[in-house]
Amino acid sequence: MTSRKNKPFKDIISKESVLISFPFSPSTEEQLYRAVYESIGGTEIKNIIWVCYQQPPDTVKNKLIFHSLIFPQIQFIDMITQIMGLAPGNEETKYCISPTEYNCLFKSIDELIEKNGRSVIIMDNLNAMMSYDTLERIIKTLRSLNNRITQSKSVILYLETTGACGIQTAVAVRSTMNYVLDFNEGGNDKKDIEWERLKKASWKDVLTINTPILSVMVMVMFLTVIFLVALLLSILVTR
Repeated sequence: MTSRKNKPFKDIISKESVLISFPFSPSTEEQLYRAVYESIGGTEIKNIIWVCYQQPPDTVKNKLIFHSLIFPQIQFIDMITQIMGLAPGNEETKYCISPTEYNCLFKSIDELIEKNGRSVIIMDNLNAMMSYDTLERIIKTLRSLNNRITQSKSVILYLETTGACGIQTAVAVRSTMNYVLDFNEGGNDKKDIEWERLKKASWKDVLTINTPILSVMVMVMFLTVIFLVALLLSILVTR
C-alpha cells in the first residue's frame, strides 16, 4: 500500500459494515488482504472471523503468511470446502455444507462472537458469494448479516473485485453498506466520503444546500417543472 491509501483506512472499523473494492489485477488478492490488515491495525479488536468463499482456510493462512500479514487471533468459517468435495481439515474451523447455507453462517458467527467477544468479520470474496445465489437472496442475507453484526458491536468487511458484476447489482449491494471504499479510480477519499454523505443525506440537507450534488439535482428538477408548466400555459393561452 502506498501512503496515499493509508488515510482511507483510518477509523474504518467504526463504520460497522464496509465494502472494500479493488479493480482486477494480478495483485488484487494481496491488495484486499493488506486492506484488511491496515483496517484492523491499531484498533482494540483483535478477534478475526474469516469467512472463506474464495479459498479453503489452509490456503488463506499460507497466503497471509507469505505476505507477512499476521493476525493475533483468527478463526475460519469455511463455506466452500464441502461443496468442492474436499475433506474438512481443521477441528477449530467451522464448516457449512454449502455457500448458501446462511443459517449455518449466522450461527457460526454468533458462536464465535459469543466465545471471543467483539470481532471483525471478513467476507473474503463477495463476488464469489454472489455467484452462488440470486441477487434478492444475497441482498436479504447482507442486510441480515449487517444487522446482527451491529447488534453485537462487531464489524464486517466485505472484499470484492470491482466490475465483476453489473451496475444495477453493484448499486443494490452498495446500498446495504454503511461505507464503501472503492480503489477503482483516483481521488478515492473524496468519492468514498461523498458516497457516505449521499446515502445519509436528509431532505433538510438538500434544502439547506448541505449536500451539493443532491441540491443541484433537486434544483434542476424544480426548474424543469417550472419550464414545462410555463410552456404548457403558453400553449393554452395561444389557443
